[in-house]
Amino acid sequence: MNFERLYLPHSTKCFVCGIDNEIGLKHIFYVENNTVCSDILIPDGYNGFKGIVHGGIASALLDETLGWCAYVFSSAKNLCFTRMLQIKFKKSLHIKENYRIITEFVEEKRGLYTVKGYILDKNNIKYIEADGHFVEISDEKMKETIKYLLFDKNKKYFPKIITRIKELTARD
Repeated sequence: MNFERLYLPHSTKCFVCGIDNEIGLKHIFYVENNTVCSDILIPDGYNGFKGIVHGGIASALLDETLGWCAYVFSSAKNLCFTRMLQIKFKKSLHIKENYRIITEFVEEKRGLYTVKGYILDKNNIKYIEADGHFVEISDEKMKETIKYLLFDKNKKYFPKIITRIKELTARD
């Protein structure tokens, strides 16, 4: 079955997705096949050991993608903050190699959204696994945050985020 790819906004200065962050990763996130994903290629300079992606960089990428997944597939009206993040490094990621992050929604219980994710290579071999718990941000924080969200004209976006932005901006 083939599903349509719907994108999620990026921002101005976010380290992971900010297009105006000179040292940022500038990653794009999208919803596909009931998952939130990102295709990644980490440039030189984001390494720990020579040729190996720093674990903090990989963790940041997973954290951001998991957070989007928590928002997209939960009942949350607003974006989510990380409550807990657990990372299991199985294999080292290499600088300048293509990988894919895939995250899946697990459950929602009393305002806590549980999500899991993976970083895979082109052969679907798992390099890193992650589990996270996320909580919804307040309406006030969401209103502040949407000022920094950016949308590319040539992409189709996940409707939940568009609807929420319209709801919050219509009140002002």
